[in-house]
Amino acid sequence: MEWNHPQPVLFPCLSKFRNKIQMKKAMLKRYLYFGLKAFTMLGALLPVSLPAQDSLKTDTLHRAWIKDLPELFITATRSQRDPGEIPARLTSISQATIEVQPVLTTDALLDMVPGANLERSQGIFSKNASVTLRGLNGTPRNLILIDGVPVNKTDGGGINWNRFIPEDIDRIEIIKGPVSPVYGGNAMAGVINMITRVPEAKLEGEFKAFYGSCETFGGMIRLGGRLKPTGNSIYYGFSGFYRQGNGYVIVPETTRDSLDVRTYLWELSVGIKAGYRYGNGSYTVIGYNYYNDKRGDGIRIFEPEGGYNRYPTNYLKLTSNNNFGRFNLIIRFFYQNEHYLRQSETMSARKGKKYTLYTTDAYRIDQGIWTNVIYHARSNMDLILGLDLKRGTADGRDIYLTSTDILGNKGKMNFLAVFTEYEWQPFQKKMTILAGLRYDIAWFFGGAFMIEEPTTLTEFMVQYPTVFEDETWQAVSPKLGLKYFLNRNLNLYLSYSHGFRPAMLDDICRNGNISKGFKLANPQLKPENVDNFEIGTNWHPFSSLGIEPSIYYTIGTDFQYFVGTGDSISTGGDNLKPVLQRQNVSRVRVIGGEITLSWQIIKHLFFTANYAYNDSRIVAFDTTGRIAKDLTGKYLMEVPKNQAFAGIYYNSHILQASLVFNYKELSGPTMRIPGRQMVTVLSI
Repeated sequence: MEWNHPQPVLFPCLSKFRNKIQMKKAMLKRYLYFGLKAFTMLGALLPVSLPAQDSLKTDTLHRAWIKDLPELFITATRSQRDPGEIPARLTSISQATIEVQPVLTTDALLDMVPGANLERSQGIFSKNASVTLRGLNGTPRNLILIDGVPVNKTDGGGINWNRFIPEDIDRIEIIKGPVSPVYGGNAMAGVINMITRVPEAKLEGEFKAFYGSCETFGGMIRLGGRLKPTGNSIYYGFSGFYRQGNGYVIVPETTRDSLDVRTYLWELSVGIKAGYRYGNGSYTVIGYNYYNDKRGDGIRIFEPEGGYNRYPTNYLKLTSNNNFGRFNLIIRFFYQNEHYLRQSETMSARKGKKYTLYTTDAYRIDQGIWTNVIYHARSNMDLILGLDLKRGTADGRDIYLTSTDILGNKGKMNFLAVFTEYEWQPFQKKMTILAGLRYDIAWFFGGAFMIEEPTTLTEFMVQYPTVFEDETWQAVSPKLGLKYFLNRNLNLYLSYSHGFRPAMLDDICRNGNISKGFKLANPQLKPENVDNFEIGTNWHPFSSLGIEPSIYYTIGTDFQYFVGTGDSISTGGDNLKPVLQRQNVSRVRVIGGEITLSWQIIKHLFFTANYAYNDSRIVAFDTTGRIAKDLTGKYLMEVPKNQAFAGIYYNSHILQASLVFNYKELSGPTMRIPGRQMVTVLSI
């Protein structure tokens, strides 16, 4: 065996954390990363270089930026497909692309995707991030997968982006537009699938340590191996991540007081996986991830740690992909248990400095099994049948430590769905016809809101229902797509798809504080629906140049929106909070388009640019019997009307460097924020 000593690599990153909605003063963060790719064998102390397949990295990056897609795409149909055959707008972020991006979190990678909008107002110190697609605001309207397995929570609809380590991701696949005919709820605006790395060598690994501003430091380690490089083989992997920092004061100097302190964080993530590849492309893999964190909210009165949020999470997934002749059977099992913990303290200056302290203790559990069978009827014809089962539960309590009040909420939802998809490529595969149909049924049951020993702080809630009636919702979601290949360098696609999303448990059965006010539960909240019509083309006039434009029209009905009841209450602070309830009151319309250009300038130098436009408006707002401002004609919040990205990348054995430019212009019902730019540089 030849032993080679790898050289340490320096990773200086320049990034910005900025407040996107409140337009607070931007903060410039500098992070210094020290990376060393190495592994040890049987406890040996000598580091050895890995068969990292650097000779293939350029080809991978070329495919990512010029074709923007891998050789096989999994997410669009829940089966391996040539992405060039799928009548939809697809995007893929390769591992080589991830390695040269100046990001500190996985969600930040999506900032380069046209039509995707990332909100993380406090950078890594944000308790979570919001990612939206195609002009539809709200994370719950996007389905997020890890290795094809869902991670959206039934309780709130979102996910915890802090759990995922960029270095552990092999690629990210994105399909835009409603994908409910394949995936059901949460896939109204699109699907984002993070596919983790699979070891290729007998033993491989990576280690990084970093230190940055705000006294932030930490490290990452990734180890794995495959017993045999080819044929039937067992493989395994381990990854770990730790980060700690003291943050900054998020309140502007002109309005802060002695209670406003620096935010802080510590977070830990540990993941393991084991798999077995066998037969003709068959495999079974099981993975487990544990995550824990604590993030200060920037307020400290009496408690030593002040206010904070924590999301300890256990996540288990199992995937078995088996080939039997013309049949392919895929089974996915998942279990997610998030234990949300919060501590909040407030001081009311107008009420004799009345102090309020309460904690939140909530369990959010999601589990299920997804199955689908692919029948390869002919070389140009496939039929897919699937069955999905899922259960989501929520059980939480707000416990006031400065009074006797205890608030509780709980609820459960079961989901069952059957779907089918048919793909045919007639005329010697010059055309692709893709049709699908899915039936979903969801049951809400066991819902309740409880108040124990109320005082003046919560007694107003006694008048609201405490036991909720069971509800059932059903939906049929069709789709139809057509793609025609004019020649090998030019194709055109047309598509229609229907999307729907049932209500979230948090909106159905929880009364409590939110950032906008005080929220009332609404167990009669109905699902919302969208219909999307799209046309696009993929043109490669030269082998080094790709141009991909598309336009779309989306109409949404029964959209869920917060509506004021006309009441206001005190929850312990200085100001009264408006009482809100999410209701089906609006009809929305999105007219949008996007274009992507990818160009390989020379062997190691690549350029990409994209632009997205979204005119997302409320076209009908029902105020009948409600005390609410008519928002007809207003923009949806947190949706960039104009969005542009450009990046130039140099990738070789000696140097990896990038220069990227990002522009976004946000609009909303009550404000319009001028466009802002961000330039980021990464050198390695």
